[in-house]
Amino acid sequence: MNYTLAFLTRPKTGLSLEEFYAHYTDVHRPLAEKLPGLVAYRQTRILKEGYRGEDAIDYAAYSEYTFETEEAAAASWKSPEAEALNEDTGRFMDWPSVLTIPLAELGTYQRSQ
Repeated sequence: MNYTLAFLTRPKTGLSLEEFYAHYTDVHRPLAEKLPGLVAYRQTRILKEGYRGEDAIDYAAYSEYTFETEEAAAASWKSPEAEALNEDTGRFMDWPSVLTIPLAELGTYQRSQ
């Protein structure tokens, strides 16, 4: 069973959403993809449109890092590649508000074509 860490993130104060997303996809993604032991990586923009009332989430992006095991993830986050990734995170994300969410998949449904 794979081990996944998800992160909810916001732009650093003073950064526009456009600047945030450009850095997120053009600079941060290539750094993330270099993590040793990474099986899958997903970046998702959180859409504000379509929410009802005041329940809109106050985050801009959701990232998923998937590894084969929790041990592989722990080793990866101690690597020089992770150090570079974390350094970059501080350049454009609001570190104090980053939420880290460990995930364990319970099941998947995928429609057949």
